[in-house]
Amino acid sequence: MANWTQKKQLIAILGGAAGICLLAAGGVYHAQGQIEELNRQVEEKRQAIAAAETKIAQIPNLEKDVIILRENLDEYVKILPDSKELNAFVRMLQQFERQSGILGTGLIKKNARADKSKNRFAAIEYTYEMTATLWQFLKFINLIENYERFVSITDFSITAGGKGKNDDTRDGDVVHTVKLALQTYTYNGKAAGKEVEIPDYSAQREALREEIWKRMQAIKIEKYEHRGHQGRRDIFVDPRERGDQRTDGPSPAEQRALVDKYVTEVSRLREMLQRMRKPDTTLFEQYALEKGLREGLEKLSGEVNVDETRLSYAPFRLRWAKEVVQPLEDLRTQVQDVAKVEPKRVDPFLPKADMEQLVADMQRECGNGQLEDAKNRYESVANRLGVPSTDPRYELAVAAKAWHHKASTAIDFKGMDLRIQGVVVNRGGRSGVLMNGETYEEGDYVSDDLLVKLVEEEQVWFVFRGLTLVRTM
Repeated sequence: MANWTQKKQLIAILGGAAGICLLAAGGVYHAQGQIEELNRQVEEKRQAIAAAETKIAQIPNLEKDVIILRENLDEYVKILPDSKELNAFVRMLQQFERQSGILGTGLIKKNARADKSKNRFAAIEYTYEMTATLWQFLKFINLIENYERFVSITDFSITAGGKGKNDDTRDGDVVHTVKLALQTYTYNGKAAGKEVEIPDYSAQREALREEIWKRMQAIKIEKYEHRGHQGRRDIFVDPRERGDQRTDGPSPAEQRALVDKYVTEVSRLREMLQRMRKPDTTLFEQYALEKGLREGLEKLSGEVNVDETRLSYAPFRLRWAKEVVQPLEDLRTQVQDVAKVEPKRVDPFLPKADMEQLVADMQRECGNGQLEDAKNRYESVANRLGVPSTDPRYELAVAAKAWHHKASTAIDFKGMDLRIQGVVVNRGGRSGVLMNGETYEEGDYVSDDLLVKLVEEEQVWFVFRGLTLVRTM
């Protein structure tokens, strides 16, 4: 028994010793892992410190480059106008017009809000139209290319001369119609955040003065001077057109433009006749088309007899006979045939569908500012709108008459000579306006049917024939 007890004690001692060894081994393994992790972190910190020291070493050179760029920034961006200089840019275009001899017919700013962008550089685009000879056009774009501000001609189109313009030649050269797409950029130096401060900036700038000057000399714009036509011919003029017309008559380009104008008018009248014959055309549209067709034929026939004598070039006289005179005779005959077969109308008034269409069209045209179209549309059928009050179409006739009143009143108001020379806005009392040299306050009558209703800083409201209308300054 004693031996068995001793064996148990020995086994217990051996088991405890083994457990202690296992725990010691686990502790050593865990400590070794922590040591490796600490070594890895130390190595990462060393690498980060080395990278930071490399960047710090580059700071002096970077500061020099930044100082040089800042000092030359005005030279780099002076080719870009700021928002205040855009007016000067437009005035410069007018000066280029005078220098080149072109005639500008329109300058439209396509992206009117671009100059208000929060970005440092904002694109500004213009569409510019002109009439010019080829050599005037080339001189104009040469002036733009040599302009101190950056202006890019991104697109252009040329419509060859002799297209019916009153002034088809200048100094013996044919005048063309040109449309340009111009693009420039504005520079807004305050758009970005606050610039980084560089220690001892003034002292470093003085030390780098020579390098700044050298960099400034490298900023140059290559220029090319246009030397004129130098005996070259206009590539947009057909050289095959001979001068066999009368010396005191129109040029071949002018005669071609005259024929093209009449051919276009004849095509327009022919399209009106085709629309009038369509089965889905309303009765109202038929009346309007017929009236327009008859008036156009009468006007064109009178002009044809006069302008025919201006043609002396044989090819154009042949086109005139085939494409103008004969088609006009055919149209006149067809219009007479339409009048002969026109069915008799029992109802003297417009159908309800046509009245509804009339009201809808007048409302749309008045809303779009097409006041003359709305007025003429009503007057072309006014004799067929006098329905009695018991007729279901009476309200539509009243609505059409109301739109006619609005259109006529707005047209008359638009034609009035109201020169607004200044306003005084009084928040606590009656405001006033200086107009045509006279002073009027709110509530004053300018004439028997014109009342000053409200005066604001940018516009004045009037009451004219029962309608409230506005004039802006």
